[in-house]
Amino acid sequence: MKKIILIYCLFASTSIFACKCANQSFGENFSQNNFVAEIEILKTYNVDFKTDDEERFYKADIKILKLYKGKAVSSLLIRGKIGEIFGSACEVEINAGEKFLVYLNTNSDFGMSSCTPRRFIMDKKIDVERKAIECLLKNEITNTNCFYFPCDFFHQFKNLVPKNEFAVYRLKVNSQSKVTSVSVIQDFGADKDEHIREVIMYNFEVLRNWMEEVKNEEVTIVLFFNKDDEYVISNFI
Repeated sequence: MKKIILIYCLFASTSIFACKCANQSFGENFSQNNFVAEIEILKTYNVDFKTDDEERFYKADIKILKLYKGKAVSSLLIRGKIGEIFGSACEVEINAGEKFLVYLNTNSDFGMSSCTPRRFIMDKKIDVERKAIECLLKNEITNTNCFYFPCDFFHQFKNLVPKNEFAVYRLKVNSQSKVTSVSVIQDFGADKDEHIREVIMYNFEVLRNWMEEVKNEEVTIVLFFNKDDEYVISNFI
């Protein structure tokens, strides 16, 4: 584990002067942001800020199509200037008429950037993401901030025919970041469900982020099935 973290740190250090977004899992996106919604962009316009000459923002007025989490807002702060977007500074171009599912921390003054998790409504994966969000809300789950490094644990399930495209498990984790029990909130609905739980139980080392292991906690993890994905089952959609 320490070797993996060191390699990641060395890689990250080479990208200090460019925009580098963390590849966060669905569960991390859901738990770390207080505003999750499907929105439509109505219009965008530049705004001036007096705090720092280096801060570049514009605004987008929005229509909320479906609010999953948080309080309704009428506009979003976005990094950049209309017609002058610097991708190397994580600025992003947002246009009127666009519709997408977005995860955002509205308590931050940083604003929406190119690193902000979002999925366009027309994306073919939007339906499974909606179902996963609704499952968490139905079961009153807010703390899903854990994941594991994808490995070849699940290659053996490539021919799985699941009823559900994702599964949700509650894990008890010991002081060595190992799983001691697996409780089912939703299985994949396949004949290999028990075997999948055994793989989690005996192979996972649970992390909170790239630098911190989960220890002596009970956490929830969401796993997705995609037979065409390199890892087959992972916590990324």
